[in-house]
Amino acid sequence: MHKNLFLIILLLSAVSFAEKNISESESVGKLWAGGGFLTLQKPYKGVEAECYALPLLIYQGPKLTLFGPVATYSLFGEEDRWAFQGLARIRTEGYNNNDSRYLDGMSDRDPTVELGLRYLHDLNFAVLALDFSHDILDKHNGWESRLTLRKTFRDILDIQSLNLTPSIGANWRNKQLNDYYYGVRATESAPGRNAYNVGGSLGWLTGLQLNYKLSEKWSLFGLGNLEWLDNEITDSPIVEKDYTFSLLGGLLFEF
Repeated sequence: MHKNLFLIILLLSAVSFAEKNISESESVGKLWAGGGFLTLQKPYKGVEAECYALPLLIYQGPKLTLFGPVATYSLFGEEDRWAFQGLARIRTEGYNNNDSRYLDGMSDRDPTVELGLRYLHDLNFAVLALDFSHDILDKHNGWESRLTLRKTFRDILDIQSLNLTPSIGANWRNKQLNDYYYGVRATESAPGRNAYNVGGSLGWLTGLQLNYKLSEKWSLFGLGNLEWLDNEITDSPIVEKDYTFSLLGGLLFEF
């Protein structure tokens, strides 16, 4: 199992809760714990989709939210309309060179910690989120900006507490970020794997989240995310897929 998989699980579970509606702020902190499964597909050559079962832990307070390696803190805004938040996250991309024979001879690409900002705006018909984060540990020394639009449909099929949230968006990843995770250095080149420098890229995002409250304390959730990668990334000799995909499901208990 990849050494950073647990962080990936927690990050994905965070996505299903982190971008809550602005009007849904809590006056007291809440804690969820439970278990779930993750199916994850990375784009690297020879790396197949894998499925794991791991625990989940989430905290959501009036200002501070902690979801594994993701934290946000509300700075200021107008209630029910818009908000600025401080953002900290662990980027869990990367690989070990023994993840695939096609990565043999490559240096490992490690996770890192990023700091940034998040802006949320309630457009009445949907919620707009704009994120910006930058590496602070001198791993990739780059940044990413992400724009998403999502809307929650409640009581689907007239089933009380069954909510469905589709989302669409785009992300811009700069050259330093892409080159670290998908580039091939001159010292890593080999037959069939030429040196490759990756530029900035524009990707497209889609997601679908399902939540169903079983009782006052127990709930089920599912979350699927698909990112379509730019040619700057897919042209890399260590990449064979033009997308990344994740599917997360689980059972949570609210304390």
